[in-house]
Amino acid sequence: MIDKKQPSDLDANCIHFRREIKVSNLDLAMTDTGHPEVEENITREHCPSCDGERRCQVRGHTYVPWSWSDDVNGFSMSGGIDHSLLQCLGCETVFYLHNSWNDEDFDYWVDADGTERREANRTKTTYPKPVGQRPQWLEALGKKDHDLKNILDQVYTAADAECLILASIGIRTAVDRATEVLGIDPTEPFVKKLSELKSGGWIGDTEHDVLSVVTDAGSAAAHRGWEPDDHEFAKLMMAVEMFIPRAILFGKDVLDVKKAIPPKKNRIKNKKT
Repeated sequence: MIDKKQPSDLDANCIHFRREIKVSNLDLAMTDTGHPEVEENITREHCPSCDGERRCQVRGHTYVPWSWSDDVNGFSMSGGIDHSLLQCLGCETVFYLHNSWNDEDFDYWVDADGTERREANRTKTTYPKPVGQRPQWLEALGKKDHDLKNILDQVYTAADAECLILASIGIRTAVDRATEVLGIDPTEPFVKKLSELKSGGWIGDTEHDVLSVVTDAGSAAAHRGWEPDDHEFAKLMMAVEMFIPRAILFGKDVLDVKKAIPPKKNRIKNKKT
């Protein structure tokens, strides 16, 4: 059901704005003095399961305006939140949409008639949040070492929640656990562990330097509160996703294939006549 209760006095005090959203044959009008008028209760929003914009059925909605004022200093602020319960018409996932605005965040422009217009910028958040893809080898890793898989599961969960400081610390922990699985003494410092990975043939010179950056990043996140941006974190994650499956799941097993490869035949040189 769509909540169509009448505007309150608080609505009237909010700065008036209008937003037109074109969705196929749907015109969804939002104002601070009226709630969204939805034809056929269909809208388009980002589905957390499909991880893309989809046609959604509006299963429930209410609009809550708010205002704040500081009578001493003469400051004030107002806004509103649309709370919606939506169901994706593709995968049928039911999710919650938090759609908010405030009078400190507007876009301004001049239309063809020379009249200044403005539109409130809206911040949209869905729950549950979209879950990022997990690598296919993660389940196989769980059979090899449950603790390492558990660490990576929590790293991906933290990354999905945009908690990149925690995720960076978790990446360092994952590398630490991986070295232990490979038989390296867990009491050794990280510099020594990476050196033994290299001398043991698990990594080369370049990957040694890459994993050094990964562990330094995790240490900086843990001890100095450093937070990578999305692009930086993606590079750190990629380095770990390349190292762990190759070292833990495949290891040096591929070297055993060499025994099955027939030797190269010597070329017979033609004798000169």
